[in-house]
Amino acid sequence: MNMRILSVLGTAGLIASVALPAVAVPKAVTRVLPRESFIGVPSLTLPTPPVMPPSFTLPIDVQIVKNDTITSDTPITDKNGIGSDIKVWGAEIQKALFARPKLVRVAGKDAVPFVINGDEGAIVLNANGRAVYAP
Repeated sequence: MNMRILSVLGTAGLIASVALPAVAVPKAVTRVLPRESFIGVPSLTLPTPPVMPPSFTLPIDVQIVKNDTITSDTPITDKNGIGSDIKVWGAEIQKALFARPKLVRVAGKDAVPFVINGDEGAIVLNANGRAVYAP
């Protein structure tokens, strides 16, 4: 009896481990430049299941967006002010903790947006090269 239950649980675990990674894979969407496309596809969703590392040979240079107009290392505190409401400031900090970086795919001299799971991102590099939250 115990061996039967163990084999059923083992089979269920094996099936779940095979099925879950396919569901949990984040999707990235990027625009395809005209000079990069042979067939005229306007955008590309990565990865295209099934993902097999040996067959994925496209070089992708992904970088965090740099915004030289932001010179401060603490834009949330600068926006809300030192004597502002602590709840408002805390809510902004909470949003910043869960924000993703704003990414671009560099293709030659062009920078193409690289969106992951529909979220464009809100963390950018400031003029000093530090990561800051800039919604």
